[in-house]
Amino acid sequence: IKKEAFPLTPWGEELAYTLFELESAAKLGRPIDAQKFEALQLKWQMDNDEMVYIGDTSLGLGGLVNNALTATYGTVSNVAAGVSGSTTWVNKTADEILTDVSDALAAVWAASAWAVIPNKILIPPAQFAYISAQKVSNAGNVSILKYVKENNLLTTSQGTQLDIQPCKWLSGTTNADVATALNNGSLDRMFVYTNEKDRVRFPVTLLQRTPVQYDSIFHKSTYFAKMGAVEWVYPETGGAFDGI
Repeated sequence: IKKEAFPLTPWGEELAYTLFELESAAKLGRPIDAQKFEALQLKWQMDNDEMVYIGDTSLGLGGLVNNALTATYGTVSNVAAGVSGSTTWVNKTADEILTDVSDALAAVWAASAWAVIPNKILIPPAQFAYISAQKVSNAGNVSILKYVKENNLLTTSQGTQLDIQPCKWLSGTTNADVATALNNGSLDRMFVYTNEKDRVRFPVTLLQRTPVQYDSIFHKSTYFAKMGAVEWVYPETGGAFDGI
């Protein structure tokens, strides 16, 4: 119940175009103002995406998958090695992958005093592609992904569908910036949590703009907003598991 303060950091980008650009755009039927606004929106969404998942080191803020509160109060560990001696999923059987998932759910469930079983799992895109395409066995007709979704701890105990999604911010073995943010020895991470706003949330304001200013041959307008930081209300309900 300790009070935690999280900043709302100002964000802004100027959108500008010239009279010549407007004239050319009108003749081509390609509105330059709309195209530049779409590019600005993409920048805004990409900045939010990075802030949500790994935070901003220059501001000293963690994200969803590398938060200091989760490391302190939640669960952070490596997955167990399989029969092959490796922890990576490409070297594990379907049952060993299911064990990794169930052990992760159970560990976070235990950390929350057996109150909350996580309902969402994020894994790197490479692992998601692998379990989506790989069958349970040569004789099987279902993918490892479907097998895990149907036989995990959450589904068998509560009948709730487990949500498994790819997340590029967990690929520590192929992305140096991600590896630095995760600080886990350049390993790929699986992150489990409960996707509910009373457990974890991200405050952000809507984009606003200043009135259009006419400066010489330029039309200018600044779009601005405030970007928050990931707020873990119950960090015990999140867990990171490395080495998959």
